[in-house]
Amino acid sequence: MNERQPHVDWDLLFGDDYDYFDLPDLTPELSSEEASAMVRLGGFEPGMDFLDAPCGHGRHANILASRGFRVVGADRDERFLAMAREEAAQMGVDVEYHHLDLREMDFAGEFDAAVSWYSSFGYFDDETDRDILRRYRRALRPGGRFLLDMHSPYRHIPSILANHDMHVDVLRRGDDMAVDIQELDAEASRLYAEKITIRDGKVDRARYSVRMFTAPEILEWFRTAGFAEARVMNEHGGPFTVSSRRLMVLGTA
Repeated sequence: MNERQPHVDWDLLFGDDYDYFDLPDLTPELSSEEASAMVRLGGFEPGMDFLDAPCGHGRHANILASRGFRVVGADRDERFLAMAREEAAQMGVDVEYHHLDLREMDFAGEFDAAVSWYSSFGYFDDETDRDILRRYRRALRPGGRFLLDMHSPYRHIPSILANHDMHVDVLRRGDDMAVDIQELDAEASRLYAEKITIRDGKVDRARYSVRMFTAPEILEWFRTAGFAEARVMNEHGGPFTVSSRRLMVLGTA
C-alpha cells in the first residue's frame, strides 16, 4: 500500500521560480482565450456575479471584469493578489479580491457562476476536497453553474508506461531548466510529483500531489456535493474521450 500523503510545497511552487519559468508563457493573449473558453463552456453571461477561485494573479478575473462580469477573486497567496490588484488598477476594472484558502470559503448563495481553472482542485485528501466542492456549491444561487477544469486521468498514461513509470516535462529558459517529474499512484488515483528547478546554478525542489478523476467518479462527487445536475466534456465542449486533453465538469446548483 502506498503510504504517501497529499502534500504541496505552495511557496516553492509559486515563488520566484514560478515567475521566471511559468509567467512568460501566460501571455495576455492566452489569458483572453481562456477567459473566452470559460464563458463559452459555462454558458456564462455578462452581468453575472462571478467567483474565480483560486484566482492566482488575476489574469482571468480582470479580463472577465472588463467584459461586464461582477467578479470576486479568492486566493491563498497574498503576493498573487497584490499582482492582481495592480493589474486591475492598470486596466481600470473593479474586482473584489479576497485573501483566503479554498478550505475557508464561506460564500452563501452569492454567485451565478464559479470557476476553478487549470487543475486547481484535488490537492488535499478526499474528505477535504469533497468539502471544498460543497463550498463551491454553497456559493451558488439556485441555477448557478460551476465550471471545473482538470487534467484528464488518461493524459499521462502513455508517457508513464513508456518512461519507467514516470511522466517528465522539461522547460528551458536559456541555460536554466525546470523539470517536472510525475508518478501516477493507480491505487490512490493521484499524481505524486517533484518540480526541480535549476537556475543560475542553484537547484530547488518542490513536491506536490494532485487527485485524478474518472468521469463517473467526479460526477458522483458533484452529486453528493449537492449539485442538481452535472456533465463532463472535453476542453472544446465536446464529448469527453480517452484522447481528451482536459476533463471539464459543469455543475448546476
